[in-house]
Amino acid sequence: MKKNCLKNIKISCILASFLIFFTLFSCFFNCKNVFAESQYYYTSNVEHIFTHCLIAYSDLAFESKTHMSKNYLTDCITSKEFILILNELYKNNYALVDINSCFKIDENGIASKCKIKVPKGKKPLIFSFDDVNYDSKKIGLGMVDKIILDENGNLASSTKYKNQQDIRYDLEFIPILENFIKKHPDFSINGAKGLINLTGYDGILGYRTSHTNTLNRQEETKQAQEVVNKLKQNGWQFASHSYGHYHMNKISDEKFLKEVELWQAEVEPIVGKTKIYVYPYGEWCVFSNGEICKKHKILQQAGFSLFCGVGMKTFYNHLPSKNHKVLFMDRKCVDGRTLGANRPELHSLFNPLSVLDSARPKN
Repeated sequence: MKKNCLKNIKISCILASFLIFFTLFSCFFNCKNVFAESQYYYTSNVEHIFTHCLIAYSDLAFESKTHMSKNYLTDCITSKEFILILNELYKNNYALVDINSCFKIDENGIASKCKIKVPKGKKPLIFSFDDVNYDSKKIGLGMVDKIILDENGNLASSTKYKNQQDIRYDLEFIPILENFIKKHPDFSINGAKGLINLTGYDGILGYRTSHTNTLNRQEETKQAQEVVNKLKQNGWQFASHSYGHYHMNKISDEKFLKEVELWQAEVEPIVGKTKIYVYPYGEWCVFSNGEICKKHKILQQAGFSLFCGVGMKTFYNHLPSKNHKVLFMDRKCVDGRTLGANRPELHSLFNPLSVLDSARPKN
């Protein structure tokens, strides 16, 4: 009788284990189906907006009259404005996507748009940030000095402000967006963050990694690499914004080639290869007499496949050409000009006038 009892207990345990396994498998399968059904292919063009590094210290940027005051007023937004914009975008159901998920490249190296899946009710958005080098000539004029890793390995900004080292998480777009997504994880699709568009002439992210630094370039490059590794781990992407931030129509083909080679020698080893090229000032040169111009050929040979300009109307497609396919994406500008002018092209994203910082000079 004891043997029969043990046998029955063993059978019961096996049946219970099978039932638990079946229940867990069913839950997993059903959850997977629910997740799949909650997503859809987005068929409209993906919105792409951009701004520059933020005005972190309004007293230095606006109240002190420096050679950068006017540029900051027109070309940049403040930390407060950026936070308000993020909240408005979130309320309007936008969510960040990785720009690299929006295109594919065929065996001939031709880039083309591809469909992306987003959660139902969400609209995909690419947010990019230009000139993230923290030029040494601008130090002490209102922006942060550099992006760092704090003692806990978290991304922060570091600035010498009023004779003290000011380490903050609420003044620059990188730590602000990091913390915003922690509070609102559904603002990021598949872990996407922003697109950081770098030049190289005075280093990157506040580190003097250029060959012009003859003092401590190796150490600066090492520190920059640590920050870049963390950014990439957290879902940030990088694009080339040229090496020297030149005007396309004012630079020779020979000088242009040297600029691309400098990017490949000094910036690419730190951030890795990127397929995305963002034109300085939005000035681009692709075709000449119906054929690919030499500057564009240089970019293609360097491995760039998606090209971004500046335009307040949404455009993401191949440029019109009978002989060539070049994938081009315009970006809507978010700065002091477009906010103050209440540009209607921004209204579907957020209300420009509602996010204006009171610290911004009225004139």
